[in-house]
Amino acid sequence: TMEIFKIILAANFFSFYFIVQNEFPRKWKINFKPFNCTLCLTAWVGISLFLLPYQITDAVLCMFGAGVIAPFFRNFLNNLYR
Repeated sequence: TMEIFKIILAANFFSFYFIVQNEFPRKWKINFKPFNCTLCLTAWVGISLFLLPYQITDAVLCMFGAGVIAPFFRNFLNNLYR
């Protein structure tokens, strides 16, 4: 269903933002699994979002989706106007 797809997307956006874009495991000195593994963290966040109310999934999807997409959008606009 659509709710499962949103959970999968939100979990992936969160994990990518947390590990790759901002490198929180290194900054917070929690450089061990599942915090430094995008596959592991995505699975744990996914099951957590599945068990939480759908409003939290929507919030995570909006927040981290925007955070992941923003650099691509910024680069697109910068390249468009140069």
